[in-house]
Amino acid sequence: MKRVVSRGIIFIDQKVVLLKRIRKDGNKYLHYYAIPGGGVENGESLEETCTREVKEEVNLDVSINEYLGMEEYEMGICHYYLVNYQGGIPILGGEEKEQNNPDNSYEVKLINIKDIDKIFIYGKGIDMIKLAYQKHLKSFKSLNE
Repeated sequence: MKRVVSRGIIFIDQKVVLLKRIRKDGNKYLHYYAIPGGGVENGESLEETCTREVKEEVNLDVSINEYLGMEEYEMGICHYYLVNYQGGIPILGGEEKEQNNPDNSYEVKLINIKDIDKIFIYGKGIDMIKLAYQKHLKSFKSLNE
């Protein structure tokens, strides 16, 4: 059975909130970014998982804006959401904070959207961030008209 994951793409100003990961894999270290999110718990909706995981991992209160899509890979299925930033200060929390060590480190980063092609995220992450940003701009524009 594949693990089902829900991830939230959050923008604060012109920056996307991500987790920078460095993890030891055999004799080498892998460097990449991840969109906050995690596994669905028993009886939990994808949306509930998304908001809970964002709060746990990066200490931000968010609400669901829009479902963006999913991707399936060997070990799981990942669902992506554009979420609205409601408040909080982006700091590391939850299991990521507890498990943080030199061989498996996590750091909350705010990456300027213009620099998104300079970083590495597994799977469809970069494409989902770009799609989310376009939708975010449209939402923001319509609120200010």
